[in-house]
Amino acid sequence: MSNSLNASRFPFCALVMASTNQRIVLLQQVEGPKSPEEMITILQRVVEECTTSLVAARIEAEERLNNQRLREEQDAAYRAALEADQARERQMREEQERLEREAVEAERKRIEDEEAQARAVQEAAEKEAALARRRQEKAMALGAEPEKGPDVTRVLIRFPTGERKERRFHSSATITLIYDFVDSLDCLKAEKYSLVSNFPRVTYGPEKNSQTLVEAGAPFLLYLTNSGDFQLYGNILDFCANAAFVVLIR
Repeated sequence: MSNSLNASRFPFCALVMASTNQRIVLLQQVEGPKSPEEMITILQRVVEECTTSLVAARIEAEERLNNQRLREEQDAAYRAALEADQARERQMREEQERLEREAVEAERKRIEDEEAQARAVQEAAEKEAALARRRQEKAMALGAEPEKGPDVTRVLIRFPTGERKERRFHSSATITLIYDFVDSLDCLKAEKYSLVSNFPRVTYGPEKNSQTLVEAGAPFLLYLTNSGDFQLYGNILDFCANAAFVVLIR
């Protein structure tokens, strides 16, 4: 410090002040022994001479501090506004991405629903076509319907709706032909069913398909059922009085 102030004699006293360039300004230096009165006089004179400069320096320092504080506040406000803008942009971008995802998902679901509906329609059409082919094949397997005669059995089909279907069969026809006849009817919706006689109670399953109507015990009441239940209606005897062989669907 003594070198920077060019001190040559001691004791040494220097009166300094801060400068704007972060250096100190030498206002007065006193070298060599001095009495207290002399020191007070020197200091008072320096203060009086430098008062204006000191006030200006203080004002400048305050302005500099205020300007720095103002810049910091402006920078903070700018950063806050920038962060708010970025947050809004991020929120808008996320919302747009969400809407796009929902649109993609809705489109995917629409396509899946349309494909599922198309498959269902196709499957229903294929099923209906298969049933139609099955009915046609069964009808062709029946052959020509025989004329009335002593060796001919009349089969009458009655549906729950009241609709009736009938056909004549040779007494030597097998149970399989009765199934073929039922399968050939477009009014039959049941895919699985069994022919059951009322008395004696006999179920004509696949193992009895080769039996002829005579071997099966015709004439008798024969029900077609898909539930395994059996019920004899009160007026059934009146209904089948003129039929040698009756099949009921219920």
